[in-house]
Amino acid sequence: MSLLCADERIITQKMTKKKRRLNKKARYTISIVLIILAVIMVAAAVAINNIEPPSATPVSGRTARGGAIRDEKVYASDLDHREGVFTALIVGTDAASRSTDTIMLATFDTEAKKMNILSIPRDTIVNAPRATKKINAAYAMSDGDIYALYDEVESVTGIRPDRYVLVTVDAFVELIDAIGGVEVDVPIDMHYKDPAQDLTIDIEKGLQTLDGYDSMGFMRYRATYVDGDLGRIKVQHMFIEALIKKMLTPATFARIPELAQIVLDNLETDLTLGNEIWLGRQILSMNLETDVNMYTLPGHAEYYNNLSYYFPDEEEALAIINEYYNPYTTPIEKLNLFRK
Repeated sequence: MSLLCADERIITQKMTKKKRRLNKKARYTISIVLIILAVIMVAAAVAINNIEPPSATPVSGRTARGGAIRDEKVYASDLDHREGVFTALIVGTDAASRSTDTIMLATFDTEAKKMNILSIPRDTIVNAPRATKKINAAYAMSDGDIYALYDEVESVTGIRPDRYVLVTVDAFVELIDAIGGVEVDVPIDMHYKDPAQDLTIDIEKGLQTLDGYDSMGFMRYRATYVDGDLGRIKVQHMFIEALIKKMLTPATFARIPELAQIVLDNLETDLTLGNEIWLGRQILSMNLETDVNMYTLPGHAEYYNNLSYYFPDEEEALAIINEYYNPYTTPIEKLNLFRK
């Protein structure tokens, strides 16, 4: 067996193990943003006529500055999409600091009705001309330019998003309060203060109902996790499982109009209302065991210039991206990663 074949076999084995492990969580790893889209769909008037899937052409028409490299001239924004496939960047941000602590890239196949979601750790190192090279700084340091974040997502995935959905912390807090909180078995004591962000997390271990503010703290906490942001992602999955159960109760459905207004007041997106309703319908019709997969961008944590970063593994990332996320008619062969 050639060395190349052996390497491919190792990567395939890693992907199979990772997929097997994550598929057990697929039914409850849908992000809060996707749940919000479903809420909008239920609340929207049936009389809306222009209900249609989003197109795959970026509304901005902007060419990437630092995107994935296949050769010196071709960027993802120049490539042809596979028919019926589009991508969306899903972002959760702190309204005050504008840091994007939740970054997910979703690829939706409208014909097969499959959705794959790639979680990009906030500490992912990017090839950017700034001192702090964490991807979660792109939006804030560009004064809220979502396309600056597009550039950096493209550099680490090879995919330039077609659309985006951005939700602030305020939307999350108000939504949880409106449904009367969420019952969660908190795994550890969570105590953390950040005066700069006016953030105080003070949650005791044990089964309890978290209100909106404490739910936000629960989702953002990572101070004592051995594996940092990856540990936080695991805890977020647990919270989302509990949230879905609460969202499906009759009492919550009775408050759908109120919940939808909260979302609309705090949501920024270039999707039309018709797009959102269409997406909500698709989400509610999916089998979460078989139609949705969620991965984390492969990589490892490492210190660089006295800061902790997450370094993507190009070979493993390309294998997963091309199998589950690539919306183009040609394979993605190289990423524009930071090189030490």
